[in-house]
Amino acid sequence: MENINQNIDLKKYFLNLLEKSKMKVENKKIEKMLKFLELLYNKNQVMNLTAIRDKKGMLEKHFVDSLFLTKVINDTEKSFIDVGTGAGFPGLVLAIYYPERNFLLVDSVRKKIDFINEVIKELNLKNVNTSFERSEELIKNNREVYDIALCRGVANLRIILEYMIPFIKVNGRFLPQKLNLNEIEESKKALEILNAKINNIFEFKLPENEDKRIILEILKLKKTSKKYPRKTGIPAKKPL
Repeated sequence: MENINQNIDLKKYFLNLLEKSKMKVENKKIEKMLKFLELLYNKNQVMNLTAIRDKKGMLEKHFVDSLFLTKVINDTEKSFIDVGTGAGFPGLVLAIYYPERNFLLVDSVRKKIDFINEVIKELNLKNVNTSFERSEELIKNNREVYDIALCRGVANLRIILEYMIPFIKVNGRFLPQKLNLNEIEESKKALEILNAKINNIFEFKLPENEDKRIILEILKLKKTSKKYPRKTGIPAKKPL
């Protein structure tokens, strides 16, 4: 009984967060996201998937934060790659939200991909593939095939650009989620070399703790030279 009440409370809390963020999510998708939350919470007891330990914190800082992207993604974008997805953010949340679109979730840490595969099986998701290959290897069969590339706050922008831009089609978009804008100025050269430009900057606030969240819209203008990304380790040691 206690578990049922707790689940009802969590659902109410999630719905409240979504309402404050002016987002509507169908009930069956909310149920799947709450199941994903449960799996994440339980796995996090034995394996460090996220530093956020409580379910309400996870809902706000992982799930709602991922769903901000639905305000930026448009109807024509059907194929997505999420690199450095960790426990599945934002890619797995978006795959639940967009069951008719295709997602590739990538993380070089095998145990994180194993966890995501468990969630995919448990939720019976048919639109998600996973990979623990490094980007430098993965690009060989995935160059310029995705409408959207996703990456949530990992490496410095000018480093991550070199890995992400080659994956997207010309006129495709890279939508990195960053916590601040300090990296934009130093990324100008990388953007130029990779034939991309920052088209827009979207700002959001988390509904409860009011932390600022930023999504950059980076548009790919022309094909990327096949020499990018460079070999493992070089982008970090010698950023563009």
